[in-house]
Amino acid sequence: YDAPPLRSHDYRREDDGGLPVDVAKVDSMLTERMRAKMQRDFATADRLRNELRSMGVMVFDKEKTWKVVGGGGGGGPPPMSMGGGGHA
Repeated sequence: YDAPPLRSHDYRREDDGGLPVDVAKVDSMLTERMRAKMQRDFATADRLRNELRSMGVMVFDKEKTWKVVGGGGGGGPPPMSMGGGGHA
């Protein structure tokens, strides 16, 4: 008897939904990442976390939450940033 496929994850979105993101893709990637972690395939889990981060999605494993921080994370300016002299 095989266990039924894992269809979801325990993570919930923790932002106000104001920044656009492909929620279906995030859900799919979180599910795949959770499956990889359960199989102790940490290389795949880390790759998926990094892909999510490149989409601007931060995953908080301890809290089982995720949120969109925009710009792809990494602490630098958003990738689409075009010049502009720092107007406030």
